[in-house]
Amino acid sequence: MYTQPIMGKKVRKELQTPEVFEEALREEISVSYEFVLPISVLALRVGGGWSAEATRRALDVLRTADLVCQTEGDEILVALPNTEKNGALVVEERLRAAIPEAAVGGAPFAQGDTVESLVKRARLSGGS
Repeated sequence: MYTQPIMGKKVRKELQTPEVFEEALREEISVSYEFVLPISVLALRVGGGWSAEATRRALDVLRTADLVCQTEGDEILVALPNTEKNGALVVEERLRAAIPEAAVGGAPFAQGDTVESLVKRARLSGGS
């Protein structure tokens, strides 16, 4: 767990388990279908794994509403609800600036996407 200061308040930001992340992303995709809302997914990889400091820097860049999961020792997935491609590109650039050693890829939600297809496209775009 990480406590993130925002406007004088402390907000809990936690890395979710892959199972919790996938279920939450599945729900976000369902909402996206129903209400035609955007969602994007980012895949971040650091060769050799994530240090506590790099993880903290990544979490500092993200919003409270973002879903974050560490799937393997060297990968973190981020779901950005209500975020179109251009907004996701802004977050990608912030992550690259905060963690220069990370490879970052992203994919916006497209009709017909599943959790698996959306995550796969994010991974492929980052060279993972």
